Amino acid sequence: MLVYVSTLVLVVAGLVPSPFERRSEWERVGPDKFLHLVGHGVYAMLVADVVASDVSSDRSAAVLGVGVSTLLSLVTGRLQNAVPGRAFELADVVAGLVGSVLCTYWWCAIRRDADVDNCPDRRKRPWP
Repeated sequence: MLVYVSTLVLVVAGLVPSPFERRSEWERVGPDKFLHLVGHGVYAMLVADVVASDVSSDRSAAVLGVGVSTLLSLVTGRLQNAVPGRAFELADVVAGLVGSVLCTYWWCAIRRDADVDNCPDRRKRPWP
């Protein structure tokens, strides 16, 4: 359920007309890139956690999480072209991709350290 809500939040946040004026100096680096990094990073980690029990390894779950997050970023970016004050920016996708890779790497490290794969009781996970 959390993944569905997160998907909706990312799509709506990406398609709501921006109340701020576009600034050319923020094209590659700006506060919105940080939001993409964090938002898509957490989203990729949530996707990986949900599919972890259905795939052969945590690495496969992480790759799937990064792929789904990046695909969502690309689709939302393309849809932004129809929204006033919004435009597709490759830097947004790159920031989301970097965040996704970093967060899923962290997710894999936590699972490895917690030995979640070898533990039948999933309540031992260090996160909710």
